[in-house]
Amino acid sequence: MSHEELREALGAYALGQLDAAEHEQVREHLAGCDACAADLAEIQPVVAALRGIDPDAVLPAGMMPPPGLDDRIRRALPPESIRDRRWPVVVGAALAAAAAAAVVTAVVVRDTTPTPTVIAVPQVQVAQGVTATAGLVDHTWGVEIKLQATGLRAGERFTMWVVADDGSRHEAGEILGVADTRVICDMSSSVLLDEAASFRVVDAAGDEVIAAEMPS
Repeated sequence: MSHEELREALGAYALGQLDAAEHEQVREHLAGCDACAADLAEIQPVVAALRGIDPDAVLPAGMMPPPGLDDRIRRALPPESIRDRRWPVVVGAALAAAAAAAVVTAVVVRDTTPTPTVIAVPQVQVAQGVTATAGLVDHTWGVEIKLQATGLRAGERFTMWVVADDGSRHEAGEILGVADTRVICDMSSSVLLDEAASFRVVDAAGDEVIAAEMPS
C-alpha cells in the first residue's frame, strides 16, 4: 500500500478489521512513521469508546446521523491553503465520532444486561515516572486486562505480555505512549485467568515498565 493508503487504513487497523497481511504492513509502517503513529493516537480514544458498547445489549432505534453532516464538517474546516496534511484522517475521525454518538443516542439498553465483574489488581509495579492501575475481567475465552497508565514516553510503543503458570508468554497487544495523557487500554489474551500468573508491559528495548501478579 502507498503511504496515503496506509494512513487511510489506520481506522480499520485500530478496530482490528484488517486481514493478517494488511495488519502487519500497517504495523511495520507505524514503526517508522511518527506522523501516522500520531494519527493513530488520535483515533484510539474513539475506538476505546466503541469497544465499551456491547452489541448484544442494545437495540437499534432507527436513527441515523443527520443528512449532510459530512458536508457541514468539511465546510467548517480551514481553507485548503492552511490545512495540514492530516486533514483527511481528522475528518474521518470526526465522522466516526459523530456516527458513534448517533449510535449511542439511538439505542435502547436492556436493563437485564449483566455488567462484567472487574477484579482489581492490588499491586502494580511501575518504572520511575510511570503510574498505572489495572483490573481484570474473566472471560470464557481468556482474560481481559483493563489498564490505565500515565508517564509512558510519547510516541513509543509498549508491548503487553501475559505470563502463564507454565512460564509461557502470550502477547496481549501494543500500547502507544501519548504525551501528558492518561492512556486507557483494554488488552486481551487467550490465557484463562486461572491459568495466568502475571502480566508485563515492556518498552521497545525489552525493559519492563509495568508489571503485576494476577490475583489468585
